[in-house]
Amino acid sequence: MAIPTDRIYSLEGKGLKLTTAEDIEPYLAELRNVENLEEVRLNGNTLGAEASKALASVLKTKKTLKVATLHDIFTSRLKDEVKESVVAICEALGELPDLVEVNLSDNAFGPLGAESMAPFLARHTKLEVLKLNNNGLGIQGGTTIARALLECHAECEKQGLQPALRTLVCGRNRLENGAAPEFARAFAALKTLREVRMPQNGIRPEGIAELVAGLSHNTELGVLDLQDNTFTASGSQALAVALAKWETLEALNIGDCLLGAEGGRLVIQALKNRHTLKTVNLQYNEIENDGAVALSESLRTLKVLESLELNGNRFDAEGDAVELIKAALSENDLDDDILGSLSDMEELTDDEDEEDESDDEKDEAEQPTSAAK
Repeated sequence: MAIPTDRIYSLEGKGLKLTTAEDIEPYLAELRNVENLEEVRLNGNTLGAEASKALASVLKTKKTLKVATLHDIFTSRLKDEVKESVVAICEALGELPDLVEVNLSDNAFGPLGAESMAPFLARHTKLEVLKLNNNGLGIQGGTTIARALLECHAECEKQGLQPALRTLVCGRNRLENGAAPEFARAFAALKTLREVRMPQNGIRPEGIAELVAGLSHNTELGVLDLQDNTFTASGSQALAVALAKWETLEALNIGDCLLGAEGGRLVIQALKNRHTLKTVNLQYNEIENDGAVALSESLRTLKVLESLELNGNRFDAEGDAVELIKAALSENDLDDDILGSLSDMEELTDDEDEEDESDDEKDEAEQPTSAAK
């Protein structure tokens, strides 16, 4: 969405400390004079409660506003002050009929901030893009946000509207497994999501399984970023099942997610049916040689691939599996440069080899007993 520069008001990155209404007034005077305002950029400054309330009184008059870029605007402010600010600003945003994008990332308002914006999220049925990255939401705040999205879906149904939300960014928020069920319910209800980014949230396999099951109802999903959460085999199995539903998926980032040898194979085998993929990040996932060989087979169908990241896994960077991967890329007339660096590959230690052998022997020994049961 390209917005003409004369319809943008920006104080981006100026480092202003605006505490009182008097502090912010010179800038509000400029803002008032912008006709047909479509975007406001205030990121990289710090606003106090009184300045925020004064800002809100002007914002609510800008009925043509489409994009509110408000990340990193509460640095060094106290929690109660931030809560007042968020309430005032979100109340104003709720009066703007054309508003489709809100970015409140990098504001450490935690669960209190989530509570403050929840009424806006629950009522604003036209919101298409919501960015809440690095807000310290935690389980409580994440659950509050997810429930607000569910309420908004219910409001859409009540008004006979299609849900509008297309993009959700909610990374680095310590959501953990506790917030996953509510987000999964919201995702399953919405069915409109095309881009979801939830990296670095401490979500473990049970939570991952719930999230991707909810996301599987969003059949037009194009971008999924769950980097630096924990999948293991069970989360990977759930993702492999969900991948079958995303026929337009273009970008998948599950780097540093501890897929493991089994999980890596499951996901990699599921990739062969996602012909639209352009970027795939599988770095640092303990994928082993058999997974790499399986990848060489899946790659034969990924003819529009532009980037493949495999660094930090457990196979030889100069081994036969990598040669098979390169051959598969070549068959698709794709350059080797698509394959990222393999400079930090892991090797299985002797102890790990022995442990794997021991596990196999244990499984074989237990098999007759299980059959007897």
